[in-house]
Amino acid sequence: MGGLISQDLANLAWAYAAADHLAPALFGGPAFVVSLCNCCSGLVVEELSQLHQWQVWLRERGVDWPQLPLPLSQRCCEAFHSVEVTPSRLQSDVASTLRSLNLSPMEEMRTMDQISLDAVVTYRGHNVAVEVDGPLHFFGQRPTGATALKRRQLRAAGWPLVSVPFWEWDRLDGIHAKCEYLHWKLEAALYDYEYS
Repeated sequence: MGGLISQDLANLAWAYAAADHLAPALFGGPAFVVSLCNCCSGLVVEELSQLHQWQVWLRERGVDWPQLPLPLSQRCCEAFHSVEVTPSRLQSDVASTLRSLNLSPMEEMRTMDQISLDAVVTYRGHNVAVEVDGPLHFFGQRPTGATALKRRQLRAAGWPLVSVPFWEWDRLDGIHAKCEYLHWKLEAALYDYEYS
């Protein structure tokens, strides 16, 4: 790992997590974690956040590889949690429509792994995560690595998940169409959750 700086190591860990690509030669031994520990004092919030997502991914995959030392792991979690999230107009519109369905969305929630959720609603006895995905979450209509990673991590943590892509929402005309759309998405999310 010689010659890699903290940013390189954090980017590398995050990229493998986002791609969902196990790399035992890279992460299976102590060298990667030792390299991180050697440069951990220089890690900034973005890098610590990336490493938090990498740790969540390792747990999700159930691999028994070297973990970050507890103090560094806690710094990563705190950094990830410290990132402020501001709801978009699109997100506010979706939340308003959920309220029209009498679902009382809890906005900007956090999971046990500190992953932010745009909204959580209780639907047919289940807490369902609702993610409102604007243009920055996609390349064309394909999710970015960050969006795909977040979706995988939420599903692995046992969350039924509704994703509301901006282009689908923008096509809807009026509150009735939006309510029908969200009802259909919630039903589909529970079906996937119960039968997958």
